[in-house]
Amino acid sequence: MNNNIVGDMDPNPFSTRRVEGNEVRALIETQLALHSQGIISVLSQYQLPHAIKALHGTIQAIEEFINIPLFEIEDPGLSERLLTILIDDRFISNPEPAWQIVKQILSPHFEPAVVRRYLLTMLQIGSIASSFRMHGQTSFGDGIALDRVGGAVKYFQSRRRHLVSLLYTMPYACRGQKILTSLDTLNVLLPQIEQSCISITSFHQQLILLETLDNFSLEVGETGAMASHSFETLEGLYLEPERASIHAMAELRPDQFIQPKLENIDPKKIFSASELRNAVKLIQAAYATFGLNDSDFSTMAQLIIAFSRQCRDDYFIEIPKTKFRVMLLAQTRLNPDELELLLVNVPSNYARNTNAFEPFINLGDMVVSNVNLLMRFLYVFKNVHLGSRRRFQIHSGFIFEDMIKRDLETIGFHVTDIKRINRKEFDVVTTHCGVIYNFQCKNNWIDLAKVENDRKLFVRYNRSRVNYYRRALAKEEKREHLLKGALGLDKIEHYVISRFPVICTDPRIISYNQIDLRLKPLIRRMPTEDILRENQAET
Repeated sequence: MNNNIVGDMDPNPFSTRRVEGNEVRALIETQLALHSQGIISVLSQYQLPHAIKALHGTIQAIEEFINIPLFEIEDPGLSERLLTILIDDRFISNPEPAWQIVKQILSPHFEPAVVRRYLLTMLQIGSIASSFRMHGQTSFGDGIALDRVGGAVKYFQSRRRHLVSLLYTMPYACRGQKILTSLDTLNVLLPQIEQSCISITSFHQQLILLETLDNFSLEVGETGAMASHSFETLEGLYLEPERASIHAMAELRPDQFIQPKLENIDPKKIFSASELRNAVKLIQAAYATFGLNDSDFSTMAQLIIAFSRQCRDDYFIEIPKTKFRVMLLAQTRLNPDELELLLVNVPSNYARNTNAFEPFINLGDMVVSNVNLLMRFLYVFKNVHLGSRRRFQIHSGFIFEDMIKRDLETIGFHVTDIKRINRKEFDVVTTHCGVIYNFQCKNNWIDLAKVENDRKLFVRYNRSRVNYYRRALAKEEKREHLLKGALGLDKIEHYVISRFPVICTDPRIISYNQIDLRLKPLIRRMPTEDILRENQAET
C-alpha cells in the first residue's frame, strides 16, 4: 500500500529510505494527525444541513450507479454494454452519444429520476477522472481505471465506505458558511478520499502491523510510503467479513427458512421503503432457526419498519427529534436512552467514524437517515445479537466449512468425504496431485473496528488467535498418520483458514479473504516440479 505523505520530504523524487520501529510509529502518528486535520479543514468550510443533504443525495446516486449494472439489469448483454461505455476525455467533451446509449438501456426499466441520476453521475465521475489524470493519477488500486463505467462502478464500490464515513464526520466538522451543492460534492470529497481518507485507514492498519510483526518497515520517498507488509480486512465487493452472511444462508442452508410474504416493490426503483421492510422480513426468516427473533431483535426490527414509514421519496428519512423520541418510548423492551445511543451517531473524527454503523445523524431539531443506512445498521445489529448464541457459533462453523469446500473445489482441489477417523474429527480434507491438503476452518469472530478504536486490544487478540491456530496445526501433525493411512498417500500439508483476517507470517495460516491468492499457486504446481523437489532434497 502506497500512502500519501504530507509534509517536507527529500526533494529527490527517486530517493527513498527505509524506516523501522519507533521511527515508523512517529511518522505514522504525525501523518494521521495531518491527514485528519486536512479532512476537518475541508469540511469545516461548509454549512452542516446543506452538506448532509448534498452528500446524502450523492450516496444515493452512487449506490444506484453500482447496483444497476451489477444486480438490477437481468440481461447480461445489456449489463456488459453499460459497463463498457467510455467515460474518458472524449465523453467529457461530448457526452450526448454515450448518454443516448445509456437512456436506451435504462429508460425501459427504471423511472426517469433514476436515469437522470445515472447520467449525471457518469458526467461527474468522468470529469473527476479527467482531473485526476491531469494530476498524474491514473490507477486507484485493485486494477481500477476510471475510463469506463465498469471501472467507475468498481471505484465507487471501493470508496463508498469512505463517503459514508465522511457523512458521519460532517456534524463534527462542518461549521462554515459555504454551501455544498450536489453538483460539487464529488469534486470536493473524492480528492480528500484519495489524499487522506484512504491513507488514514492504511496508516491505522500499518500501526497494527508494526506492533505485530518484528520486521515491519516503510520505504519512504517524496510521493509516499510503501509498506513491507499489508493487512486486508475486506472481502470481495469490499464487504466486511461475517460468520454467516444472508447470501451464504440462502446458498448453503436454503432449507432452514421459510420464504416470508413480501410486499410488492416498484421495479423501476432501485431502493425503496418497501424493499427495506422486505429485507427485514428476510433477515428474520433466514436466521430464525438460531433464535434471532427474540424480543430484543424483534423490537429493533419493528422500529426499523416504523422508521421506514417516514420515508421521503422512498429513500430519505427525516424525523423531528420530538417524534423520534416518542417512537423510541413507544416500545417497552429496550431502554430508550440506550436505544438512542445505538441509533444516533455521536459526532466524532473520521477515523472513529470508519467503524460507525448508527443509522441516524443528529441535525439538532431532527435526525436524518436513509433506507440503506437503516438496513446496514440492522444487519450489524443482527451479527452482534447472534454472535453470543452458542447454536449460531456452532452452525455458522459448519456453514463456513461448506464455504471452504465450495471454494476449494472451484480452485481445483478434490474434496474427500472424510469427516472422522477412529473418532478423530477433521474439517475439510482434500487431495491434489498425490498430496493430502488438510484444512482446519476457524470461524472465530474478530472485531475489526478495534484496528482504529483499540489497537492494543486488537494486537493482543490477534496474537492469541495465531497462537491458537499454531497449536491446532501441531495437533494435526501428530495425527496425520490417520489421513495418510485412509487415503494411501505419503505427502500431507496442513493449513488453517480463518474466517476473519489475522496478521501472521506463518504460511500455513490463511485468512479467508486471501484464499485464492494463497491456494491457487498450489494447484498450479505441477507434479513434475514436486518430483524434482523431492530428488533435490534427497541429493
